[in-house]
Amino acid sequence: MAERIDLAIIVLVLIGIIVSSGTMVYTTTVVGNLSTLTSDVSTLTGNVLNLTSTIGDFTTITLEAIVSLEARLAAMEAALAKVTLAKKTLVVGTTDSVEKTLDPAQAYDYFGWCILQQIAGTLVSVKPGSETGADFVPELAVSWNYSEDLDVWDFNLRQGVTFWDGTEFNATHVKYSFDRAIALIPSIPEGAPAGLGYDVIINRTEVLDTYKVRFQLNFPFSPFLGILACRASAIVNPNYAPIEEVEYTAGDPRASTPVAFVGPYFLSEWKRVAGRDIEIKLDANPFYWNATGEYPKTEHVIFRFYSDPSTLRLAVEAGDVDIAFRHISPTDVLDLEGKPNVKVWWGTGAFIQYLCFQTKRAPFNDRRVRVAVAAALDRSTVCETVFLGLSDPLYSIIPPGMLGHTEAFKKLGDANYTLTRSLLADAGYNETNKLKFDLWYESSGHYPMSAEQCLVYKEALEASGVIDVTLKSADWASYKKNRDDEIMDAYIYGWYPDYVDPDDYAFLYWASWIHTNYYNATQVALYDQARATTNTTLREELYAQIDDIAVEQCSVVPLYVSSAWAVTRPDVYGIYLDITQDMRYWLIYIGK
Repeated sequence: MAERIDLAIIVLVLIGIIVSSGTMVYTTTVVGNLSTLTSDVSTLTGNVLNLTSTIGDFTTITLEAIVSLEARLAAMEAALAKVTLAKKTLVVGTTDSVEKTLDPAQAYDYFGWCILQQIAGTLVSVKPGSETGADFVPELAVSWNYSEDLDVWDFNLRQGVTFWDGTEFNATHVKYSFDRAIALIPSIPEGAPAGLGYDVIINRTEVLDTYKVRFQLNFPFSPFLGILACRASAIVNPNYAPIEEVEYTAGDPRASTPVAFVGPYFLSEWKRVAGRDIEIKLDANPFYWNATGEYPKTEHVIFRFYSDPSTLRLAVEAGDVDIAFRHISPTDVLDLEGKPNVKVWWGTGAFIQYLCFQTKRAPFNDRRVRVAVAAALDRSTVCETVFLGLSDPLYSIIPPGMLGHTEAFKKLGDANYTLTRSLLADAGYNETNKLKFDLWYESSGHYPMSAEQCLVYKEALEASGVIDVTLKSADWASYKKNRDDEIMDAYIYGWYPDYVDPDDYAFLYWASWIHTNYYNATQVALYDQARATTNTTLREELYAQIDDIAVEQCSVVPLYVSSAWAVTRPDVYGIYLDITQDMRYWLIYIGK
């Protein structure tokens, strides 16, 4: 009898081990026969109940019964082994935040666009892993063609796509989305459609058939697919998209964005306090048109927000988040590489930062002063000491590797104090009458290592002996307001590509929303000529001419281009850090 009791205890222990281990496994895809597994579990449950009911009389438990129970346990364990081990929820840590809204007519920030990419849909997108950013693939459009002179573009739309309210997607929604974006430009002059010039590029959008739409452009425009792939071109649901900006609505995620939930996820939670995100949660979209392709890979994505890079590093090391993306510091990411409890992902960089001058008043209404400051900058030291070699000096507003990149600003040199002193002497400045100005940077983690960068810039500028710099900072919301109010003498700004084409970079020299009050008709004419041709040789020549004028004027001065990185737990898969700078969370999963 003692032997039977011992065997019974062993069986109970085995049951506990298997059941408890089963609760630790997140199951998303059953590759075996689910009905068989259910039957096995039901039978096993009956056996366990019988075992429990007779626990007081172990003489009723025969060795044969225990062996049978052990066989059932083995069958259950084998069935569980057929279940794909993948975590249902992906937790993402970041120091970023939605800048203002999730309305594609207004949103013009990296993180806002990142969320829009997960929940909304565009006609085309860029293939993950693209090295050029021009590998366009169908999304809500299945095919397209364009006229020989590039001013008429026709798109055949995907059929059978439905919105959450049951509305079937068709050409009228494409027309409404673009008509709305253009209509809102006067009231949202700093939104993405305004910044990208939708009203300048698009003459009209026409419905040719239920599932066919045409764009009539005002001029030939070679990067048009890039425009259509960016988040400003997300399709909206007219039921939630009035001809006015849609703002964050506390407690109502659906009312907080006008986009049609046709992406792999929908916005299920969005909590903010004083304009700062507290939590964002995305859930798998049951109406996603590509759900049959097993997307998204993870059912839920939760974004957690951290005050600074140091706490974000601690969070990913401790396992509090599965992914840390934007912004782990260069020091931390290099220190984490090779550690067994995390994995570091590296990718192509197209993020740039640049120095802006307020040209409408002294001292930077004088071209000589702007050029003198530009010549005194020391990009290499910033890249080596602040970014530890994870960024490179930038001498054109167009990043290296992209059509139209030059090294034009090398003409001014780095820490070229001879040129700085000469130009400032002509403008009336010297060692006893130094050029004095405020240099501003963003302080809330929107850009990487802002304070550290500016300390190096200050040291380099003051080493000229004729410049005195006062550093000032503001959180991102205040920084933007200062920019709009045009109160900053000089300030550091950054740029992530809307679409990977020099067309999306070259205009930064005079972009009105940057508020430098600089405009050069010659540069604009060259830019318009470059965007209207597919002749790459001609485009390169035109962008080179734009850069040459930029060096002479120095309204905006390129500083550096950064590589891209993310840190995850070791069993994360599916990350692409390509030239688009997009993070496609629907491709990411945890498990085998």
